[in-house]
Amino acid sequence: MQHEHYSQSNPMDSKKITLGRIGDAFGVKGWLHVHSFTEPADNIFHYAHWQIRAYQKNNATWRPIEIESHKPHGSAFIVKFKGYEDRDQALLLKNHTIATDRTALPELKDNEYYWSDLVGLEVINTNGESFGVVDYLFETGANDIIATKGKKTHYIPYIKQVIKSIDLEKKIILVEWEALK
Repeated sequence: MQHEHYSQSNPMDSKKITLGRIGDAFGVKGWLHVHSFTEPADNIFHYAHWQIRAYQKNNATWRPIEIESHKPHGSAFIVKFKGYEDRDQALLLKNHTIATDRTALPELKDNEYYWSDLVGLEVINTNGESFGVVDYLFETGANDIIATKGKKTHYIPYIKQVIKSIDLEKKIILVEWEALK
């Protein structure tokens, strides 16, 4: 089963896909840490048209921002944005969400999904039991996991032996998985 890792996006903002988040300042010359939500992490730099807004402010306006330079730093990245020349200016962007227009994402093949398309779908097993809706997905190294939100939280492996079908139109994921009581 193929899939692409992209962010958990706000379903109310379906034209944007979250690529990452801006972290703390690095040094005094306007550099910032960037936390990528793409897989692999450096794919975040494949998107030329970044837009940002204050984190968790869904009514905030997206605004374009231009990357002057970027480079790896440890297991993450640091970025310098045009017009942000010192630490104080850069800190104004701390914790901003980074997104791009959904149209910038590559076309998917059959049975490939962006994580953001799965968030909010109802998860039902082959016995008709509901696990709630997909809240988020995450990686474990061995496989990806779907975390559902309902009466209780369930963690379901995102592997072909478990995921039987995904119907985006009906907003349902059918799984071969037993609900623990």
